[in-house]
Amino acid sequence: MAEPEGHLFLFDLGYAYRVDGGVCLSDITVGDELRAPGSRLMRTSILATLSDVVGGALANRAIAGRVPLTVDLAVHCLAPVEVTELTMAGRVIKPGRSTVVTETWFSERGEERPLALSHATFVASPNPADVIEVYGDAFSTQRRLDRPLPDQLGIRRLQPGVAELDRSAYVTQNSGTIQGGALALLAEVAAESLVAAPLAGLEIRYLSAVRAGPARATAEVLGAGVVRVEVRDRGNEGRLAALVLFRT
Repeated sequence: MAEPEGHLFLFDLGYAYRVDGGVCLSDITVGDELRAPGSRLMRTSILATLSDVVGGALANRAIAGRVPLTVDLAVHCLAPVEVTELTMAGRVIKPGRSTVVTETWFSERGEERPLALSHATFVASPNPADVIEVYGDAFSTQRRLDRPLPDQLGIRRLQPGVAELDRSAYVTQNSGTIQGGALALLAEVAAESLVAAPLAGLEIRYLSAVRAGPARATAEVLGAGVVRVEVRDRGNEGRLAALVLFRT
């Protein structure tokens, strides 16, 4: 399958998926570029991004031609995700013409024991102009990463708890807004600068699109192993774009 117009960072991650009988099966080889700093743990935001990809492929079919928008997404780590070969299996648990909820399980290739579980909610875009072709049954990308993903995206660490990302072609989707996985990664970079422990799960709610940029993430530690992050569109009067909760 050819890449769409413009080159989004998602096409450099090196994952592949296929849809078979209502299930989306995917796999990825995990390099150091996708791991937390100084650790073999895979970034929680990357798990969220892959869940969005797998769930989005299923939502695209269920909504049939209308652009599926991610409303919220949660990742629950059941064990340390330190593998090199990761597989994913996604299915629709709540079908509908306007709202779809998906569930994705993560495991090491060849193993049945789940390492993480994710749920995502998608809604059909209310804009009649937001139409998209139904994806093919199989899709693959190339791995083209030569540095940690936050650096490749151009995320800037301004101070402890604050990180920023410009709205560039590399992180924007066809609508011209910053892709949700990039916002999740931005939030994770802001959060990890405040805590010494690895981030083991997240819940993200997408409230509005980042249309102007830069996107700025500001994190605060709430206690009990929870970090709250606000992501705002600085170029659009600081409009709140996403709210993220991380667990350590």
